[in-house]
Amino acid sequence: MNNLTRDNNTLKKVLFALISIIIIVAILILRKDYQLLSLFRDMEKLKEYILSFGNLAPLIFGFIQFLQVIISPVPGNITTVVGGAVFGFWQSLIISSIAIILGSIAAFGLARAFGRPFVEWIIGKERVSEYFDKITRNRKIIFVLIILLPFFPDDIICLIAGISGMTWGFFILTMLIARPPGLIVSALVGSHGFEMPIWVWIVIFIIILLVLFAYNRVKKIIDKRSE
Repeated sequence: MNNLTRDNNTLKKVLFALISIIIIVAILILRKDYQLLSLFRDMEKLKEYILSFGNLAPLIFGFIQFLQVIISPVPGNITTVVGGAVFGFWQSLIISSIAIILGSIAAFGLARAFGRPFVEWIIGKERVSEYFDKITRNRKIIFVLIILLPFFPDDIICLIAGISGMTWGFFILTMLIARPPGLIVSALVGSHGFEMPIWVWIVIFIIILLVLFAYNRVKKIIDKRSE
């Protein structure tokens, strides 16, 4: 029994090491190839790039969604808008949810494994300093609210969470509950654009306002307690 447990632990470590190497090599390639990296900054180019793979387009889109969480050039909700335009609402939502949640878990794990220097290498010291304090000192509610808000830098937050002392259980639960709402909004915008009924826009706007209000209220309360 002990040997079996030891073998399983060794296998997990080997798999994690292989995945880490693949991800880091991909990051190095993208950081050096500015033409590839520019795809994340131009929605039309990204759309054309995905469609150029034909039947493999959904797989490529899923890989892009997974990888962009770790590279963090743009929030994942923006690439989900592109996915909505290419694949429609449901396919984009399903692919994005699976890939981004898995990518978030990978980012969290890499940050825990390689520490603050790795996170600073990916997103820069200034951003780490800016957001680190917001999700430490038991400020889990701030983390949840940032993940909930669409078009916030939630991918950056996943990396920083990995060096904040946050537990695996809380992080994964937050991803499963708080990630999908923002992706739903993004997939809707991408698939329907400005053709959505006005009431849908009103509901989305009200929800965003409520989350922003809750974020600001909680932040003020926490700041007062810290003084």
